[in-house]
Amino acid sequence: MMRFFIGILVLGSMGCGGGAPPAAKTEEAPEPTRVARPQPTTGGPSVAQELGSIDERAVQQTFDRLQTKLEVCHKQGRDRVEYLSGDAKVFLRVASDGHVKYSYFEDSTVGDRDTEKCILDLFAATDWPKPQGGEAEVRNGFGWSAGSERAPATWPAEKVTNALGPDGRHAIEQCKSGTHGDFRVTAYVEPGDVEEPAPAIEKPAAKAGKPGKGGKPDKKPAAAPVVEKEHGGKFKAIGIAVPNKEAAPKADCIVEALRGVSLPSPGSYAAKVTFTL
Repeated sequence: MMRFFIGILVLGSMGCGGGAPPAAKTEEAPEPTRVARPQPTTGGPSVAQELGSIDERAVQQTFDRLQTKLEVCHKQGRDRVEYLSGDAKVFLRVASDGHVKYSYFEDSTVGDRDTEKCILDLFAATDWPKPQGGEAEVRNGFGWSAGSERAPATWPAEKVTNALGPDGRHAIEQCKSGTHGDFRVTAYVEPGDVEEPAPAIEKPAAKAGKPGKGGKPDKKPAAAPVVEKEHGGKFKAIGIAVPNKEAAPKADCIVEALRGVSLPSPGSYAAKVTFTL
């Protein structure tokens, strides 16, 4: 089941709008305020206020119309990761023409970058209410509960951070270059591939008419017992939340740097882990 709430930032304040469908959890919010126009000054620079007012009800209605498409993004994610669930909070900067200027996940425990990008692409392709008097900042929170599938075990962050090693840390620091703030990663870890030993090589039997050693025909050696050898764990899916818009373009680089990290095995079933970089 999808959980859903909305906030709109106008002149540095955020409110939560109501009017969501029955399945959604919403709260009432105060009416948006109009931004004061900058007053002329002399003898120094004049700074114009960026943020304007936006119709909260119209924004809520836009999100309502998008819920079916958001569910499509989630379903596509569940086709890849059957136990995909979690909460997310997205930030949208809406330009004066009603299009998204930029967006990113401020928080996400969904744990799948492809699902997150599907959602961001959906918001970017949407026509939003046009702000009056400047651009507007919108925050939207939503999430999905676990389905009927068995939930992954919860892993401590140290399971991943201790496994990064010098090479992994160096690659991540290169990705983060030029940014400030923490990246919050949520991922699913599944058992690695198992290796079966090569079958025993059978010794050729003695030719007919020639007894084997001790006067008895040679026998085929018994096959060695199959012992599975685990190769640790591996990431099944990785999601990421970024601290600000400058860090948003670095998200994919960090996710790719993490994919090659060798992890300890979660055991016989998957695990879910959240950690900070």
